[in-house]
Amino acid sequence: MKTLDDLLARRLYLGVTGLSRAGKTVFVTSLIHNLLRADPAAEESPLRGFDPFDDGRLVGAVLRHDTNATVPEFPYRKALDALTGESPHWPEPTRGISRIRIDLRFRRAQGLTTSAAARLGLTEGTLQLEIVDYPGEWLVDLPLLGTTFEDWSRAMLAQAERGRRPELAREWRAFVAERTPDSEHDEEWAERAAALYTDYLHACAEARLRFLQPGRFLHPADLRGASVLRFCPLPDLPASPQPGTLHAAFRDKFRDYQEKVVRTFYRRHFAGLDRQIVLVDTLTALNDGPEAFDDMSEALASILHSFRHGRNSLLGWLMGRRISRVMFAATKADHVIRGDRLHLENLTRRMLHVLDESNLIKTAADVDVQAIAAIRATRDTRRTDNGREILLGRRPDDSDETPMEPGAIPLDFPPDWAALNYRYWDFQPRPDPAWRHGGFPNIRLPEVLNFLIGEDLR
Repeated sequence: MKTLDDLLARRLYLGVTGLSRAGKTVFVTSLIHNLLRADPAAEESPLRGFDPFDDGRLVGAVLRHDTNATVPEFPYRKALDALTGESPHWPEPTRGISRIRIDLRFRRAQGLTTSAAARLGLTEGTLQLEIVDYPGEWLVDLPLLGTTFEDWSRAMLAQAERGRRPELAREWRAFVAERTPDSEHDEEWAERAAALYTDYLHACAEARLRFLQPGRFLHPADLRGASVLRFCPLPDLPASPQPGTLHAAFRDKFRDYQEKVVRTFYRRHFAGLDRQIVLVDTLTALNDGPEAFDDMSEALASILHSFRHGRNSLLGWLMGRRISRVMFAATKADHVIRGDRLHLENLTRRMLHVLDESNLIKTAADVDVQAIAAIRATRDTRRTDNGREILLGRRPDDSDETPMEPGAIPLDFPPDWAALNYRYWDFQPRPDPAWRHGGFPNIRLPEVLNFLIGEDLR
């Protein structure tokens, strides 16, 4: 039987997303672990700066495993073991949607409502934080709802002619050129065409390109092998297809994908979200050069276009619900020197503002940008000869930390590529036994928690 306190507990749904390699798995693991291991007696607690923790109002947290019978649970324990084992390494990324719930027990802040609650014996409350982790590539799919198969095909074929993509698309383009769109539909041929297009998207992902549609071709989850994924862009399409042709079949599958995959996913999982954090891997894209950086920018522009419905109603048109707060977090801030972390934040903010044609970020008080490191893998130090800031970090296959100079972060968007001297180093997590019991060191995770859930712990 539920107690009065259970009935008064608030459930908050937090969406966590980001394009491939942005750090979703690390972020969710660090958030959960630091809340579970919060110790107010620790002088250097990883939650120091989180207001409910600093005020002594965060009583404790409990992980729940009994709340999502039909959705995979986020692999927290497996990720924690990877990060805190004898040979620490970054955990395997999640590929589809997963959920996990953590209940936060807190003392109510002083005020009129506190006095009323005290008379009822409810000086403490519970926030049931449901974390919904899903691939950012699925978010890039949302604009598909506003386009036709013909327009999408033309856009994807034009994209495949730019930069490194023509070579990556060669086998798929040669295969679909063998038949005209008005050829009789052949399901085996369609399956092969879709498989080659999927191979092309995976090759783009390996080349660090990020604007990839449809997202479920990369992360099919429970749709692996489903017929709804047996389509791809076709060249030389007429305005309308003839029944029974490849064009007609692919257009029907595209419409099924729009309705049964994209719209159904957002109605089932996204429509109930209260808060959202979008992780942005600005540094890796910067390191990979102009094409990768521009491609990531195009993907982010697509995501921002999905938020075009404005303040306090992001994507609410799908089911009438709103996401009241959105955080864009530039990840891996520990991979730049201390003096450049504000530059990383400003570069990401500037990039989003340039791409933000609907002025969401410029006008909305409930959208923020931060540079963060969910788990800090480096330490700050200075060179002994000239005093310049550098990083100490462990590179792959190294047992000891090495002093590294990553270079400077550009101050504007788009970057001046001719003058860029930044280098991304693939730092690995440090072997520190204290992490398992004391939580993960981080950069600005408490500030992220203040923005996303701080007001709900009052």
